[in-house]
Amino acid sequence: MSYQELSVPGLLAEVGLRVRAARLVANLSQEQLAREAGVSRSTIKRLEAGTDSVSLSNLLAVLQVLGCIDAVVASLPEPERSVDARQRASRTSH
Repeated sequence: MSYQELSVPGLLAEVGLRVRAARLVANLSQEQLAREAGVSRSTIKRLEAGTDSVSLSNLLAVLQVLGCIDAVVASLPEPERSVDARQRASRTSH
């Protein structure tokens, strides 16, 4: 299956199902996951339901707790060194 073909609502639903599956494999309740990720239980419920978006920072926090963050970050292309160096330089000059 290509996730590229899914609509945003379809992607939200798929991510929600996978987050729920990962939570169950980790033997965590929604409350435990929320506490460890530093988010509300309603955020976990909305994320797992896949019907409402959550912030990127909340999603990343949940994925860190579930041990999935490495796969997500690794799926993105690495930045070019020149771009990376420019970004670091702009951050230090502000």
